[in-house]
Amino acid sequence: MRGALRPLLAGALAVTLGACASAPANVKLVRHDPDAGYRYANLASDDGSEELFVILAFSGGGTRAAAFSFGVMEGLREAAYRTAEGERRLLDDVDVIASVSGGSFTAAYYALFPGTFFADFPRDFLHRNIERALVWRALRPWNWLRLAAPGFSRIHLAAELYDETVFRHKTFGDVARKPFVIVNATDMTLGRRFEFTQEQFDLLCSDVAQTKIATGVAASSAFPGLLSPLTLRNFAAEGCGYRPPEWLESARVREANPLARYARARDLWSYQDPAPARPFIHLLDGGLADNIGLRGPYVALGSGDTEWSVSAKLGNPVRRVVVITANAKTKPFKDWDQRASPPGLLDVLGFVASGPMDNYSFDTVQLVRDFFRQQAQAERARASCERQMQKICPDARLPGVLSEAAYHAIELSFDGVADERLRRCLENLPTSFALKEAQVTLLRQAGRALLMTSKDVLDVMHALDPAWQPSGTTIDPALIGQACPDPASRGTVR
Repeated sequence: MRGALRPLLAGALAVTLGACASAPANVKLVRHDPDAGYRYANLASDDGSEELFVILAFSGGGTRAAAFSFGVMEGLREAAYRTAEGERRLLDDVDVIASVSGGSFTAAYYALFPGTFFADFPRDFLHRNIERALVWRALRPWNWLRLAAPGFSRIHLAAELYDETVFRHKTFGDVARKPFVIVNATDMTLGRRFEFTQEQFDLLCSDVAQTKIATGVAASSAFPGLLSPLTLRNFAAEGCGYRPPEWLESARVREANPLARYARARDLWSYQDPAPARPFIHLLDGGLADNIGLRGPYVALGSGDTEWSVSAKLGNPVRRVVVITANAKTKPFKDWDQRASPPGLLDVLGFVASGPMDNYSFDTVQLVRDFFRQQAQAERARASCERQMQKICPDARLPGVLSEAAYHAIELSFDGVADERLRRCLENLPTSFALKEAQVTLLRQAGRALLMTSKDVLDVMHALDPAWQPSGTTIDPALIGQACPDPASRGTVR
């Protein structure tokens, strides 16, 4: 009898494990259509200024980054300026938001629920103890069986939590209006950005419109060790009629392209090439490849190698490009150099995960600034050349189009906080998904204040409305004391 029961029990366990498994993270694209799906061109506009193109980049850093970027959004809502048609808010002019890790929660929530964003996001995410909720979910007995099943891990529990409590079961297909939000993860094999856009999913013959927003955000914030990688299926071998864009075809020729362009194209082709095949794509935290979410916009600014190329819009109709980076990087106090013994394992792992990326992020911001400076110089030189030609031949024109665009690269980070006590407090707030309410409030106020007091932002607003004046930016010292109870202890905020 016992021997007869064993197969039945084994079968029942298999059925239970199968029933408890999660839905697939992504699905196959039936037929490739370059004009369909979650793409920049397919999102409706809220009648923003066509001459003004605004890109936001939200960094990683857990709830700290989400709260800081939320504060920046609050400042953008207040930054109202006058036009011939009436008053507008700078927030209404945002075209694209690129995000990683903690910043992806803010970006994705705004894309889904713009009308209730400022009222509901603090409740649904910023003031929620996500870490405790994840632990409780993992401790439920029925989830033990699921975690024991192949193909199910901690990242799926996280995605389910975000789906149920934050993003309300919405998919990328539910995003109908601009801004175009680009949620970034990291492809573990390539060490490069992986975007949750249809342009990226085309390479997998997969339909991102049917992918849960929570899945993308979970991959974007899957910090190594704390959460397991998220795995996507690559259906390219099954085919979907995919036709690569012209730039991707031409960029495969190494001798005819800059090395960076060729390398990017080579990595993108790896999803399609059958040898070696890549039937599964494993993703981790987007901050491992780009901790401020700015690399994608940099490509769009300087080339036509993406569907939403900004360079193709310059001058017709775009006359002003504004890039605002909300960088919630920290500088926690370290006493390594005061001890003879070397840093321990946790210190070493923390440095490996964040130290090099901080330098890389600085370089990316500088790349955008240098590109804008070069563009402005080139346009001035072109205009000067035409004026000299027209002294001899009034109708002379250089070939091509003179864009005469203005460029603004703005970084908002804790480095810009003048008050030393406040800056040290902000720089030492933990990277976690569970912050005190006072800490969240302080980060929101800091993001808003940095936007309102930025000279670069002031230049933009005065160009749009010479009479514009920023709102007040006072931060209550008592709030600093509540958020960082021991600010005098050399930055050892807990």
